[in-house]
Amino acid sequence: MPFDLTKEIKLDEKNYLRYRRLQVFFYAFCFASALYVAYFVFFPTQTFNFSFTMLTSNKGNALNPRDIKGVLITDGKFPAGQKNYFDASLVGSFSNIKLSFTPNKQSPSPENSHIDLRKSYRAFLYPEGQSIGFKDGTLLKNNNNFYLISDGKLRKFGNSAIITALGFSENAFITAADTDLKYNPLGEEITDAKSYPANSIFKINDNYYLLNTAGILERFVSTGAFHSQYNENLAISKPVDFLKNYALAENPIGFADGSLISYGSSAYIVSKDKIYPIGDPDIFINQGYAWDDIITISGDEFSLYAKEKLFTLTSIHPDGTIFFTPDTNKWYQIENREKHELPSSVIAQSWLKKNPISVSAKSLEILGGCDLKKELFGNYSCIIPLDDTQDTAGKYYEFTFVAKNNLKIDNLNLLYEKNMTMQNLKLAIRSMILRIKARYGIQSAPQK
Repeated sequence: MPFDLTKEIKLDEKNYLRYRRLQVFFYAFCFASALYVAYFVFFPTQTFNFSFTMLTSNKGNALNPRDIKGVLITDGKFPAGQKNYFDASLVGSFSNIKLSFTPNKQSPSPENSHIDLRKSYRAFLYPEGQSIGFKDGTLLKNNNNFYLISDGKLRKFGNSAIITALGFSENAFITAADTDLKYNPLGEEITDAKSYPANSIFKINDNYYLLNTAGILERFVSTGAFHSQYNENLAISKPVDFLKNYALAENPIGFADGSLISYGSSAYIVSKDKIYPIGDPDIFINQGYAWDDIITISGDEFSLYAKEKLFTLTSIHPDGTIFFTPDTNKWYQIENREKHELPSSVIAQSWLKKNPISVSAKSLEILGGCDLKKELFGNYSCIIPLDDTQDTAGKYYEFTFVAKNNLKIDNLNLLYEKNMTMQNLKLAIRSMILRIKARYGIQSAPQK
């Protein structure tokens, strides 16, 4: 029997009909409200605005309009024929982007001005610099020749007796092709069986040391820090008395650039002598990182680094980050606002001790574009479909805008939209499940 708080109340026929109509209206209103909320949950829109007339209203906006030199555009002026850029970073799968420009009343028409789109990780869109060779300290063999990478140079051992006398392990030498060796310049031959070349590595009482170019031993702050940079078999075992032969550096060596570390309840990215705290699990996943790569560290290790600002979805991957493109089978390392190819898998493995960030080489290409057309109320807009961007990793959208006339723009607007389709609904539900798992650390069941 239904639970009824008003069973003693009896309504006449007129009021009963009115009550039923109101009840039906209330249920219909609740149902419509639920559908309305569900629509915006599963088929969201996202808006980005930039006002050139009220710059103070742009705080926190990611559009960042700038010229080809990277100088921020604050006056709304876009010279004809010149490339200008703006961007946005956001999570989610969208169907298209509507771009709208509001020109100044004194400005010529922006009609037919063109906009191109690329989508990737921001650092991966850096210009490409010179290729990088093997990491210092790497031991190589090629035919009957053996080498050490020392101070960036390829130094050949004079003979096998020198290798044995110095204590290098034969198992530590990795095979390199002739084409691999050309990326490190040739250095002096190693001929002294009693003097260690720079970038030799030692293990003394479970501590690890690297001989720098000044002949000073630098200690790794921990075993974890050493293994983030080198394999165990590269270290030559020595007694404690060996330390008497060298001066010791004051500051220890930390973790490899690009390493992921955790201390307390927070995760960080290491780059040089800095660490970047990661905002939340969603950012960690959407910036391409893997949970398995996180190294838990101690307070002593943590104290080596200066803490930088929060690493968010709009942040650029720092120096030391390595990207891998499965579609072209290439590796790239980020250094000094450039990406540098690691020309072969052997070279890449000398740097890699964690998973690289996977990204499609296709994301370097133009994935879409449109021409501005006039619409009502004096605005000019166009739409870029996003069908070709769904399979490209990265949540960074870079727009290239070339004006046909010398323009002065008052407002710039981006509207990301998702079409109401069954496929998009399935993607939205799957994305929600993955985000919940990432936030609460839920691991998927292993595949059998």
